[in-house]
Amino acid sequence: MIRLKSKDADLKRTYARDLCASAGFAVLLLAVVVAIDPQIAFDARRLVQRPVTIEIELVPETEMRLPLPPPPVRRIKPVEYAPPVREYKLPPPVVVTEFPLEEEVEAAELWMVEQPPRVLKRGLPAYPDSARKALVEGKVFARVLVGRTGRVEHIDRIEGPQVFHRAVAQAAKVWEFSPAVQNDRAVPVWVSLPFVFELE
Repeated sequence: MIRLKSKDADLKRTYARDLCASAGFAVLLLAVVVAIDPQIAFDARRLVQRPVTIEIELVPETEMRLPLPPPPVRRIKPVEYAPPVREYKLPPPVVVTEFPLEEEVEAAELWMVEQPPRVLKRGLPAYPDSARKALVEGKVFARVLVGRTGRVEHIDRIEGPQVFHRAVAQAAKVWEFSPAVQNDRAVPVWVSLPFVFELE
């Protein structure tokens, strides 16, 4: 039964009735078919079996190889180390010749010696141009060490205007003396040399 669905229709109310009517109609239709041909038989459908081809793939035989055993451990024998023998030649013996050591004498002051040194040669300093232009005059004293030979060996200090120091140092090295004598021996002695710078 075909019914047009309406918006106001309630399907839940007619569900049981429609189900029973459909089942009764199906039973009635089956009874009519049996009444017409009671010996009706249905043959089972024969299924056509298709041959199945099975291909066998030849798989080569696998060989299982066990891992090789580890190589044997070689034992290292300790080797005794012998350092190379070197031949050392001793140097020839050194012959030491003894020389008489000269007794070291400290320089004495001028007033301490028996015979003071005498001036044999004087050195005059050059007047510096800077001092001459600046009209600088003055006295300069150089304390020098007169050795046993009578020559100036060392300049201890120079006192006086700084502008004259270089000229005095050069002139003091030229001075020569007779050696100072103490206990009949020549000894070094400290001497103060005076220098006067005056403009003409």
